[in-house]
Amino acid sequence: MSDPAQLSPSGKTALYGAAALVAAFELYAAWLGLHPSVTDSYRAYFIDQTTTCLDQPSAGAYQFGRLVSFRSGDEKASKPLRVCGWEGPVGDGLHAVGESSRLRFALPADASGLTLMLEMVAVDFAPNGIQQVSVVVNGRTLDTLIVRKGTPQRFTLAVPDTALGTDHQLDVELRYPLAIRVDPQDSNTRKRSIKLTAGQVTGIA
Repeated sequence: MSDPAQLSPSGKTALYGAAALVAAFELYAAWLGLHPSVTDSYRAYFIDQTTTCLDQPSAGAYQFGRLVSFRSGDEKASKPLRVCGWEGPVGDGLHAVGESSRLRFALPADASGLTLMLEMVAVDFAPNGIQQVSVVVNGRTLDTLIVRKGTPQRFTLAVPDTALGTDHQLDVELRYPLAIRVDPQDSNTRKRSIKLTAGQVTGIA
């Protein structure tokens, strides 16, 4: 590289300008590393680690009013509803993994007076035989349920019409504040809580 002292005034200006551009590019690259342009769900899962359930682009295709089994054998009906936070299905249902799980139901445009039914059972090794499950629909908490081990229980929750968005989707998030690690070395994304065996959305359409 030429000695800046031997360059003409215009050459020095070009050299310093190039150095400034390189420095600006490096600062921009560093800023992107600290503030990547990503979706909120990506940031929450990978960067902030405020969730263990990475939102997936599930269409939520659902036959309104149908009782869907989440045990093995009904995958055609249940797979479009599963967004994240699940393992399976197997014979005893979908196993929740992590600290939350999500379902999505695409509903008719004129659906109203909705009722959500979830059939669940706590894992056998749940402390005191119970798990708490907070049910959040489109960002609104409907209730916190006490789910026991043994025989699956059915819980029916009314969904306010005001909870429905313009996209006519019912996004259901199940949060597990008492989820436990089977192995002390397990990460938060491997925590266990409940098994989901069935689900249904009914109402007027």
